[in-house]
Amino acid sequence: MIDQARRKPATSPVVFGRASAHELPLPHGCVDLVFMSQIYHHLPAPAAVARECRRVLRVGGYICIRTGTRENDVVVPNFFPAVRAMLDADLPSRDEIRSNFVAAGFTPRHHEIVTEVVAPDWPSFVRKSALRADSFLARLSDTEFDQGMAALRAHHANSNPTEAVTEEIDWFVFTKRA
Repeated sequence: MIDQARRKPATSPVVFGRASAHELPLPHGCVDLVFMSQIYHHLPAPAAVARECRRVLRVGGYICIRTGTRENDVVVPNFFPAVRAMLDADLPSRDEIRSNFVAAGFTPRHHEIVTEVVAPDWPSFVRKSALRADSFLARLSDTEFDQGMAALRAHHANSNPTEAVTEEIDWFVFTKRA
């Protein structure tokens, strides 16, 4: 992702770096905003990350988290049933996210369940799924993946091909308390 970002022309001084989310190479209180998108479920120690966010954020700073939770209504398990157990095991609950950040000294400001378009239509969703780039699909056995793709293609054959494919995702906003 850093290589992709470096290819874009910068309109202001931008520095890209790589660091552990629970040990950021930044001074205390130097950040106004922390934004996490679809990364939370990959964090090995989310409570430690919440504490690190508190360290680097200034008082009144914001943390915005866009993430899947186990409560979300998502499409993939409808066609790849083994993914449901992975989602339940790997994705945090809404309460876990809220608890981690409140315990680290944040005040919840906003929570919303957003419906987002994950593909403009069913043919696109089938093509996207066939790439097996999704971290959950990549963990399926070849047999489970092939069976799911067959179910997905059968659904696509009987659906409105221009219908957008949507899923739920959670949006959290917290502020740092003094």
